Amino acid sequence: MNVTDSAAKVRLEQLTGLRFFAALLVFGVHFRWDTSGDFVKTIAEQGYVGVSFFFILSGFVLTQSYKTRILAGTMSFRDYFLLRIARLTPLHFLTGLPFLYFSIMQVEAIYSEEFSVIKTVLNLTYLQSWIPVSSIYFSLNAPSWSLSDEMFFYVCFFGLVAFSPRKLVAVTLGLGVVVFVSALLVQVFLGDVIFFGKYPFSHWLFYVFPGFRILEFLVGMVLHEVWRRGVRLPGAVQPLSYLLLFLAMWLAPDVPDPFRYSLFYLPVITLFFYAHLTEGAALTRVFATRPLVLLGNASFAFYLVHQPSLHLMNIFLRPSIPADIVFFPVSLCITAAFSIFLYRIYEMPAERALKSWVKGKRTAPTPNEATS
Repeated sequence: MNVTDSAAKVRLEQLTGLRFFAALLVFGVHFRWDTSGDFVKTIAEQGYVGVSFFFILSGFVLTQSYKTRILAGTMSFRDYFLLRIARLTPLHFLTGLPFLYFSIMQVEAIYSEEFSVIKTVLNLTYLQSWIPVSSIYFSLNAPSWSLSDEMFFYVCFFGLVAFSPRKLVAVTLGLGVVVFVSALLVQVFLGDVIFFGKYPFSHWLFYVFPGFRILEFLVGMVLHEVWRRGVRLPGAVQPLSYLLLFLAMWLAPDVPDPFRYSLFYLPVITLFFYAHLTEGAALTRVFATRPLVLLGNASFAFYLVHQPSLHLMNIFLRPSIPADIVFFPVSLCITAAFSIFLYRIYEMPAERALKSWVKGKRTAPTPNEATS
C-alpha cells in the first residue's frame, strides 16, 4: 500500500473506536423502550444499520490487512481462512453454548426454542443465514446470524482481492442492480408474504441472505482503494454524515422493507464511514482515544452478548428501574463492562493462541489483524 504502517495504525484505531458506536446502534434495537417517546423509539428501531457499518468495515480492513500478502503469495488460503476462523469462533462458541444448554434443558424463561440438531450444526458451522427460516438464521444466540454472512465474505475475499479496481467496482455496481431489481420484484409480487418462520421472506432475502449482504463488504473493498489513492473528504462532512444518518433513520419506516433492508441506508452509511477517514478532524481524534479504542476492541463481545444481557436484565433488574432514561445507561454500562472483561480474559487470549497455532509461533496478532 502507498501508506505508512504508522498512519494505517492510526486509522485502524479510529475505525476501532467507531465499532463501538455501531454496536451501540444495534444495542438500541434490542433495548425495550417502555417509557420513551415515539421519536426515540423510531430512531432506535433502525439501529440495525450498525450491521451495515460492520460489513463495510470488514471489506475495508481485510483489504488493508491481507491484500498485499495474498497477492504476493506469502499467505495461503488455508492460513488466511484459519486466521479468520480464529477471529470469530472463540466468542461464537462461547456465546452459543449457553443457548444450546437452555434449549436442551427447556429453560423457557430464558430461551424458548426447542433443541434441534440441524439448527445447532448450521449455527456452529456458520451456515444458518443461508436458510430462509427465522428459527434457523436466528438460532442459538440470535446476533450470530451476521457471523454466517461474514464467513461467506471471508471465503469470497480470497478471490475478490485479485480483481482490478475497475472490475471490483463493476461487480459492486452489478450486484447493486441485482439487489435493486430483486427488491422491486419482491415488493410488487410478494410484499409481506411469510413462507417460513416469523418474518416475511423479504426480511431474509434483503437483511440476512449473505449473497446480497456481501454488497456492503464489496463497498468496503472499493472504499479502501479510494482511500489508498489519497482521496479524503473535508472535515466538515463528519457532522453532516451524522445528521444524514439520523435523518435517514427517522424517515426509514416509510420506506418499503425490501429497499429499507438493502439499499436505502447504503449511500448514507458509506458516507458516514468514509468521513471518519479524514485525518485531523475532531471526531477522528475522538474515536482514536484509548477509552473508545478499548470499547471498540470489545465491541465484538458487546455485539454477541448484548441481546442475552438485556434479556436477563429485563427479567431481574428492570422491575426496580422502570424508567428508560435510567435503565438504558445502567444496562449499557453493565453490558460494556462485561464485554471488556470477556474481551480481555477470554476473547483476546483465545484468539492469540489460535492465531499463534496457525502461524506456527507464539506471537500476538498485528494491529491490523487485531481489528479485523
